[in-house]
Amino acid sequence: MLRGSVSEQTPHNYGIYAQNADQTRVDGLDRYHIASDIATRRIARTQSVALTANYELTDALTLTSITSYDHGTLFFTEDTDGQANKTLEIPYGDRASQFAQDLRLTSNMSGPFDFIFGLYFNREKVFNTTSFQIFNDVDLNDDGRSDAADCAAGVEEGTFVACKVKNRFDQVKKSFAAYTDLKFRVSDAITLRGGLRYTHDIGRQTGFRSDAFGVDDVLVANLIPLTSASFKTDNLSGKIGLDYKLADGNLLYASISRGYRAPSFNAQAFFQPDEVSVAKAEQVTSYEIGAKTRMFDRRVTLNLAAFYYDYRNQQFINVDPATAAQTLLNIPKSRIFGGEAELSARIVDGFQLHGGLGLLSTKIIEGTVSGADVAEHKLANAPSFTFNIGPDITLARGGFGTISLHPSLAYQSSQYFEVINEAILKQKGYALLDAHLDYESADGHITASAWVKNAAQQFYFTSRVDLLAGFGFIYNHIGNPRTYGITLGYKI
Repeated sequence: MLRGSVSEQTPHNYGIYAQNADQTRVDGLDRYHIASDIATRRIARTQSVALTANYELTDALTLTSITSYDHGTLFFTEDTDGQANKTLEIPYGDRASQFAQDLRLTSNMSGPFDFIFGLYFNREKVFNTTSFQIFNDVDLNDDGRSDAADCAAGVEEGTFVACKVKNRFDQVKKSFAAYTDLKFRVSDAITLRGGLRYTHDIGRQTGFRSDAFGVDDVLVANLIPLTSASFKTDNLSGKIGLDYKLADGNLLYASISRGYRAPSFNAQAFFQPDEVSVAKAEQVTSYEIGAKTRMFDRRVTLNLAAFYYDYRNQQFINVDPATAAQTLLNIPKSRIFGGEAELSARIVDGFQLHGGLGLLSTKIIEGTVSGADVAEHKLANAPSFTFNIGPDITLARGGFGTISLHPSLAYQSSQYFEVINEAILKQKGYALLDAHLDYESADGHITASAWVKNAAQQFYFTSRVDLLAGFGFIYNHIGNPRTYGITLGYKI
């Protein structure tokens, strides 16, 4: 099977909601308006092709090959200050391509043992350029304009005021892997699962340099001379698990697995050569137990899980409040402990209820960020409590088709957006109310849906960064306000 696709996306870029230290708006506007001097759109173009081939060697063995190639470009300018001035603006440009080959042998035997053996290769090539345009409307030497002379003064002060600080680099990563996934049925009740994966990763970042330009695009100073960085690493990870099927068909399971993320380059080096760095490989050991159950003549489905994640060298992006530069760091030790429950109940014909509950406890055991000890702090983007519930209600069914209503409520408790756990960056708990009214014709060919998201117009943040020290504002993304629409579909 050969698949190909081409896409182009040109939406308006997201708006930045800038706040003072006291949480008031910098520009005095209301919640859903911004003043911006940048009207550019995000321009994203992608092309991809993938070939999947399955060859049945025997009735019990299948050889599968998946070959894919992807290419894409992205350009946009972020109005980072969220204001109609030039305090901080960041154009981003990226060009990337990826080739991947997966070759695996899968068994489907009549006996107790089945397996997957596979080989995998991936090559990723990236060109990236980013420009920090800092206070580009400031005239330091009072000559009536902002130009290279003003940037030179900013470089000398170490503030880089009136400068465009631009970096660029090429990057190539290659990953080679051999993996297995094994299943052995001990009895009708007990199944053992396991697997191993050996990964060899190499990466090289070349042609990295950073320069300071004036607003007039005249070169003022080379801040990071032409340099390169590289890594090479090997990893052996695996999983072992046990499934226990009860007499009533319900399933209990337990597993221990180890995951791995390859080292990563810091793409946000701008001001000093030592910012060009490589974050160490990340590793997580996961312990999980759970149950998948059906009750009351299969009208109720209840799934339960509890887990513990032990992280080593967790990769983390830190933003410097003084310069807005993003640095890739490692947190040596951290952990996540939690539990989840999912419930689906068919109360009566035409009325089904879905719900979910999540509990999470996160803690950094060892780590330093921006000179601060963050041990005992919570991890970012980790609310301790989440909850969702919603019914599926069939309003009418007949020869004309089916009309159904699907409201839902989702809640999440407070969270931090960074690991220093600044009180001014904490997002309080909030709930979102969504709903959609659906129609499907009797033959299934025609579908229509009228929907609304965030019906109660809840105001909340999805990202927050403290830039008060260098730029005098808190950088925020806000969640979408109330949105609504109609979706129509036709199936041949």
